[in-house]
Amino acid sequence: MLRWSAPTTNADGSPLADLAGYRIYYDTLPIDPSRSRITSTGTETSDTLRGLGRGSYHFAVTAVDTSGNESAMSNEVIQVIP
Repeated sequence: MLRWSAPTTNADGSPLADLAGYRIYYDTLPIDPSRSRITSTGTETSDTLRGLGRGSYHFAVTAVDTSGNESAMSNEVIQVIP
């Protein structure tokens, strides 16, 4: 399970009023942007990725607004699945 904190401001510092959801990036090597999963609602701040095989995974999250603009990636975290 991945958990993150919801953003409250846009990159320019203005209040965030149009959060649509999040995109979770993951890979077994440093993150490949082509491997992602959309979490469709802006109110959820956790998700469970099922079916991942054994190995060391890198994860990062971005926020997406209603216009489709995507934030910069969060810091990557690494989790080993035994």
